[in-house]
Amino acid sequence: MLLVIDDNRELADLWCECLTREKYEVAAAYSGEEGLILAKERKPRVILCDIRMPGLSGHDVARRLRSDEELKDIYLVAVSGYSSEEDVKRSLQAGFDMHLSKPLKIEVIKELLEGRV
Repeated sequence: MLLVIDDNRELADLWCECLTREKYEVAAAYSGEEGLILAKERKPRVILCDIRMPGLSGHDVARRLRSDEELKDIYLVAVSGYSSEEDVKRSLQAGFDMHLSKPLKIEVIKELLEGRV
């Protein structure tokens, strides 16, 4: 199971549609808060999470997931339009396993998910 967390509903829904066509079980959350709730309910193996969101940022989501004993082992992928060395460093420090830059390509996501979902 894969979870996409992004406040851009159209983008989150598009990723869900693309990944569903590729035969992945996927759900979308449109805020950091909603993402944490769905993560607890659905226990995804991988989360693709936008960084810049109102309310809880992606970094906040990562820190909370890493501090939760039930959810700390989820593979977390930061997804951001910002990809400087400092941006990547901040994502990894927050608890993400990987930082990908927008726009994403389906081939990159499929390769990332191979063996994880």
